[in-house]
Amino acid sequence: MKRFIVVGSLLALAGCQSAGGGAGPYAAPVPAAQPPANAASNQRVVAQEQTTQSNMEAKADGTVVTKTTSSSAQATVDPGTATAFLAGVVAAAALGKKEERSSQPIVQVKDMVGGWTVYLTSDERVCELTLGTEPKDNGYSASFNHCMDGDLFFVSNWRMKGQELVLFDNFSRAKGSIRMTEWNRWEGQLASNSKPITIAR
Repeated sequence: MKRFIVVGSLLALAGCQSAGGGAGPYAAPVPAAQPPANAASNQRVVAQEQTTQSNMEAKADGTVVTKTTSSSAQATVDPGTATAFLAGVVAAAALGKKEERSSQPIVQVKDMVGGWTVYLTSDERVCELTLGTEPKDNGYSASFNHCMDGDLFFVSNWRMKGQELVLFDNFSRAKGSIRMTEWNRWEGQLASNSKPITIAR
């Protein structure tokens, strides 16, 4: 009888150990994987454009019916690509403005010296202008040949004011101002009567 009791006790003890009653280490559950912090920044941008068009149609009974149709289109753009594209557009616009500003040549006194043909378009007269280099009245000597206009007849000197050619008489009164429209062609007007004047060569 004692033998059966001992065997039963041993079987009960073995069952407890096999059921997980041992002193083994505790294993913590593995946390679920989280998306990266910058996942939102890696998402693509969706650009969508929608257009609406209305057409009016007349039925056989004379009733006018308006039909409206709409269409949409969308494109998926990577944020990095969109940023690079916008940066390129801005840079191209800035470069275009810079080139536009620098496309006009800087005219110096030496570029203007010599003979010019004068066109008075108001009365279709043509005469000659000579711009010299001899200093005179804060400018340089100038003379007209066969120009019977009252303003041009008294012109005796010229000088540049920025990129504007100004003609003066002996009393330093402005008689005309001309600006370059293209190389070796200048257009402007006379002082007293605002007549258009063009010089070219």
